[in-house]
Amino acid sequence: MVSLRSELEQAAQGLLFVSESEFPLEVFTLPAGLSITSGADFLKAFGDSRQPEVEKVTLAYFFRNMGRMSPDQDPAQQITAQRFVALQQWLETNLQEVRVYRVGQIQVQTYVVGKAPDGTWLGLKTTLIET
Repeated sequence: MVSLRSELEQAAQGLLFVSESEFPLEVFTLPAGLSITSGADFLKAFGDSRQPEVEKVTLAYFFRNMGRMSPDQDPAQQITAQRFVALQQWLETNLQEVRVYRVGQIQVQTYVVGKAPDGTWLGLKTTLIET
């Protein structure tokens, strides 16, 4: 698990998720044995006792704009898009049961989480601003 966490940290290092603002992607872990079958289960496991509405989206939907490449991008933008594509592929390859939870409105806390081979949960969190 330690090496997977390190790999994920390296893959996400320096990437900013762009919405109406830019926020980093932060790696987190949750212990094995947790049952995360819904957004409410996830928030409880994450230590959030609030009962907000939780939206579940696909990984592809979450990354839809970040990995988009176009000819009018400068080389740095193309490299960043390629890194987001590689990050998405890493998540799909190395984790099972990958899901994305969005919590809140306007300032949306977003969590990408999946199960590692040892049963622990590994993921990324960020904030999206959507007005």
